[in-house]
Amino acid sequence: MYTRDDKAEFGDVLTDSYYANAVAWAVENGITNGIGDGLFGPDNSCTRAQIVTFLYRAYQGK
Repeated sequence: MYTRDDKAEFGDVLTDSYYANAVAWAVENGITNGIGDGLFGPDNSCTRAQIVTFLYRAYQGK
């Protein structure tokens, strides 16, 4: 399990939310940078194109 001890990087991701570690992992691995203005958009829907982009970035170089 990936854990993170410092504060969340996004104003809309609480540090005690069940997905905070996953968000931190995705940022640190260059998969996402959020939606801008210090927000991640955890309640937003993703398009197929966005999901494909996330998968591409996750598997690049493997």
